[in-house]
Amino acid sequence: MGINRLHAQISAAPAPIATSTDVFISNRDLASPQNAYDAVLSPAALEFVAELAAAFQQDVGQLLARRKSRRLATEQNEEMPHFLEETRAIREDGTWRIDPQPAALRDRRVDIGDVSPANQDFLLRAMNSGAQGVQVDFDDGHCPTWSNTIQGHFNLLQAARGLLEVSGETTVANPALLIIRPRAWNMDEPHMVVNGRVVPGALFDFGMHLFHNGKHLLGSGRGPFLYLPKLEGYKEAALWRRIFEFTEKKLEFAHGSIKATVLIENIFAAFEMDEILFELRHHSSGLNCGMWDYTASIVVNFRHRPEFLLPDRQQYVSMKSDFLRYYMDLLISTCKRRNAPATTGMVPFVLSELPSGLSQAEAIDKTRSGKSMEALAGSDGALVYDLALVTPVAEVFTTPRERTGKTRSSSVAFDEKMFTEKLLTLPRGHVTLRSVEMNVRVALLYVLHWLHGQGTVVVNGCVEDSATAEISRAQLWQWVYHRVPITGTSQQVNASLIDKMLLKLCHEENHSKRHAPQYIEAARQLVLLLSTMRSPPAFITTFLQEQETVTKTLESCSNT
Repeated sequence: MGINRLHAQISAAPAPIATSTDVFISNRDLASPQNAYDAVLSPAALEFVAELAAAFQQDVGQLLARRKSRRLATEQNEEMPHFLEETRAIREDGTWRIDPQPAALRDRRVDIGDVSPANQDFLLRAMNSGAQGVQVDFDDGHCPTWSNTIQGHFNLLQAARGLLEVSGETTVANPALLIIRPRAWNMDEPHMVVNGRVVPGALFDFGMHLFHNGKHLLGSGRGPFLYLPKLEGYKEAALWRRIFEFTEKKLEFAHGSIKATVLIENIFAAFEMDEILFELRHHSSGLNCGMWDYTASIVVNFRHRPEFLLPDRQQYVSMKSDFLRYYMDLLISTCKRRNAPATTGMVPFVLSELPSGLSQAEAIDKTRSGKSMEALAGSDGALVYDLALVTPVAEVFTTPRERTGKTRSSSVAFDEKMFTEKLLTLPRGHVTLRSVEMNVRVALLYVLHWLHGQGTVVVNGCVEDSATAEISRAQLWQWVYHRVPITGTSQQVNASLIDKMLLKLCHEENHSKRHAPQYIEAARQLVLLLSTMRSPPAFITTFLQEQETVTKTLESCSNT
């Protein structure tokens, strides 16, 4: 019954004006139900995404070329992050503000993070959790196989209309907002080609969602709302603004209807936060701290330079670390000056899977302590993964009208020289065998689960997604390259040590019989390659997507 109601609603969506484009779309993956494939990839939806891709393919190509050029300049020590002289007038003009937030976005205390839309059960439970929002995640917490992508968009179609149903559970009245995180610009959708060019994953996810669900969400005052991942500067925000304006015009939405929170997950973007808000001032719902992707971007960009060696992240890296505390302060103070919401990172605890040395009460106390620090700094809210943490975190983040006193961030003077020094000075510390083993374990298990079409894995009581896999593999490469000594031993981190640890972990996985041996061996080889290759990839997800031939071979072997 729900499926029939869904089809009745989406069939009435207006088709945009046809254009003369050459479009290829892959056949249905056998894992995708026919009704999901047909509903998502309707002729009208494909036409809209094709129009979007044709209009912005060149801009995306230029964006990726700029990234590549800057990465090369950074590797040759020709460019460092800095506050831009060309945009000083924007930063120093204290009069401009972003547009006021719609009523639905005025309470940002808790969002559920890393919710892959392909996981229908988790999506429904997140919507019913009592949180303010759900980060419907096509990026860090999602593995974009063709079947996952189709199922994810099909589930989103139903979720936007309150039609999700799992084991008799349905959507509650006033569920959490659906805030969609499309794929980042580094990811393509290889199953759709327009005019001879693969469609960027970001445009596919954004286009499908806006075409199918935008009008419905707009009519109910519950969207369309987005998280924008991995922007590297204000020019990328300007591209998103043009995409929003194009979409609003095509779909006949009022200007400024689309609202987006930008995740500051890149060291260069940290120096352009005012400019990012300015470009999106009619579409902005603020900024968010993405700690692990942000930290990984520092390690990846400056991996050859010993002054950017990052020690044991479990011991030395948290929002209390100077380089991250000042990053958070800069983000919050920037948002406060521009009347923009400022939110902080995700609590990764999974209370039902904590290690034996950590009780649920202790994990909740740690959560309260960390988020209290962020709230006092001026953060308006944060994300959690475990639904049981919604209430404790919501209690920490009182609503804006209840918060009293002066935030630390409001009293931080904007000193560009000081912030530059703080953001680019990493903590000093040591590396232990345990810290190497932890990074190896996270990287291996993440890759292993990716090969099975899963975007997250729980390790030692914490959810690990592509962000934590990113910092894990980046640190391993950096430690091997610099032959970092291991404290308390005569050893250095090298390829032999990584390989030895991988073999030990693979033996454990084989013994557990949770995964087929060929998947475990493939994951081992991929992690070893990531740790030792001459020029590591900018993003682990791009690297893994390029291994699709390996994945398909593993699947065919498993089916024989």
